[in-house]
Amino acid sequence: MIMTPDRDYFLIHEARYKRILREIGGIREIGGQKLKILDVGCYPYHLGAALEKMGHEVWGISSPHEPIKNKKVAILNIETDPFPYKDNTFDLVLFSEVIEHLICSPLPALTEMYRVAKKGGHMLITTPNRNGSINLGKKLVGYTPSYPTDINPYHRHNREFTLRELKTLVKTAGWTVTRATHFISYHPFRRRNRMDNPLLWTGKFANFLAMSAIPHFRDTLLVIGEK
Repeated sequence: MIMTPDRDYFLIHEARYKRILREIGGIREIGGQKLKILDVGCYPYHLGAALEKMGHEVWGISSPHEPIKNKKVAILNIETDPFPYKDNTFDLVLFSEVIEHLICSPLPALTEMYRVAKKGGHMLITTPNRNGSINLGKKLVGYTPSYPTDINPYHRHNREFTLRELKTLVKTAGWTVTRATHFISYHPFRRRNRMDNPLLWTGKFANFLAMSAIPHFRDTLLVIGEK
């Protein structure tokens, strides 16, 4: 099988995608209908494509450094540009694995999401856990859980959050937090394009056991807000 960067990314994030789709299924059941969804930071267009196949109406926002050619995807900088949508437009705003890449405060973007969401609409956000086991392990051996500074600043993690911090941000932007939890996105049993060597796999399995036993060690945060 020929591997492409798109497929590589899909396999890495497949477990996260599945969790998000399950959570959206619960939100849909609340409204009893298909949803009008805005996917903020929708590159690559994996979740958008899946949601469209599920019958939802999907719009997206992508950035100038990761543009998507799709008439329903706007290209803009969410840190500085207003969203090109009217107030009270979307049933759900999706913001997955984006907030950690922002350079400035995420509050303007979160506030714009609140504006374009319908009354009773939701926002779903996921982001890496600042206090996950991998980051804690790096600290224990003398490293900081940071990313290189010699790459495009939007291609690195500029700020990761704890669950408490993320909930505070969401509330400050006006949302009512209805769900906040840790979950595991990157487990050793996920499909891969190449196998880990036995020593590395054993280390990942040990970390998986730790994350399974201690929720605060899990690698990903999930917060759902309601307007």
